[in-house]
Amino acid sequence: MKGKYYKSLWILFFTGTLVTCVEPYNPDLKDYKSLMVVEALMTDEEASYKVRLSRTIESINDPPEKITGATVTIEDNSGNTALFKETSDGLYKSDSTAFRGVPGRSYTLHVTTADGTEYESEPCTMEPVSEIDSLYFGKDRVTLDNGEVQEGVRVYIDSKESAGNRYFRWSYKEWWEFSIPVPKDYEYVNQNNIYKIPLANITCWNNNVSEEILILSADAGTGGSFVKKPVLFIPSDKSDRLLVQYCVEVTQYSVSAREYEFWDHMIQINDAGGDIFDKQPFPIVSNISNLSRPKEQVLGYFQVSSVRKAREYLTRREVELLDVPLYSYDCDLLVLSPGDPETLLIPEPITFDKIYEYFTNLNYAFVQPSYNERGQLIKLIFVRNVCADCTLTGSPDKPDFWIDL
Repeated sequence: MKGKYYKSLWILFFTGTLVTCVEPYNPDLKDYKSLMVVEALMTDEEASYKVRLSRTIESINDPPEKITGATVTIEDNSGNTALFKETSDGLYKSDSTAFRGVPGRSYTLHVTTADGTEYESEPCTMEPVSEIDSLYFGKDRVTLDNGEVQEGVRVYIDSKESAGNRYFRWSYKEWWEFSIPVPKDYEYVNQNNIYKIPLANITCWNNNVSEEILILSADAGTGGSFVKKPVLFIPSDKSDRLLVQYCVEVTQYSVSAREYEFWDHMIQINDAGGDIFDKQPFPIVSNISNLSRPKEQVLGYFQVSSVRKAREYLTRREVELLDVPLYSYDCDLLVLSPGDPETLLIPEPITFDKIYEYFTNLNYAFVQPSYNERGQLIKLIFVRNVCADCTLTGSPDKPDFWIDL
């Protein structure tokens, strides 16, 4: 979500400061001012907390300028203070063994940049959050804006016990196991030296982190009790996520009313399609300010949240029982010999060696030869590289937590 988050903040800056009418207007950036961007999340997890510091630059298409050499601390209302160490340019981390968030306490972020400029957040109370009682899957369908209907699998959660908070945010992480459909079975040296090899790079794992902003303001009196809350929809025939085994981890956060407003503004900016003139301007919502120049705009938000997580697996068999369409690999074989139409761009005389060199340079993988009854080579068989080597789109290393079902 980091890239979309940063771009949304940049756009939000211009919607709140430069848009004065609905007529097309191209901002003159000669008076452009670089703004501090803060990405910080404090939770009650036993983990190292992170603070990212950067500055906006004139082009929203370029990465932000990282702020190095700053002093970053978080202080709670009981007098405990954690000093964050800069582990890479612009990234500051706490010691997970020395400092941990506690629901009910309030926390304040302090940042002093290398030039002595001080920034401070408002005190933020860590609200409690209810447990995720269950995470499960169901068949569903969605209708896209163009009228296309997609079938697939929906991820739901139940959170039945109230913790007293009304505002919530969710994120998720996905992992999935997949196998390539056409393993490379032979090695080609030349047309007189083609030999069988052990199969390799057949099964890999891939992952994804949510970029969606998922928030909810619960009705007064419900206390944040949810049943069959939809979190994620997976179009089952659009990717290889569900072909072997799939895993999703959902994180539930408690947020304050003010932080909820911040995320709601981010949604409005994203829904505007990235056009700063799509919506009427509204002020930037941030809980961080420059102590010596309170009117300076700071982008970002110091998030303080209790966290609860749930993780669940979905096997290929379970997907089949849901009766949803499955993804099919686009892995048509190229079966070639000299003189075939696909080889006509190869300089004469066309040989198997030239065919091999030509198509491997076009990102095809040689997978096996074809011989006639006399043992003479008559065809070379190719497939797209991604269909023969799973490491081109995933990792051969199984996640540490992964359980084969």
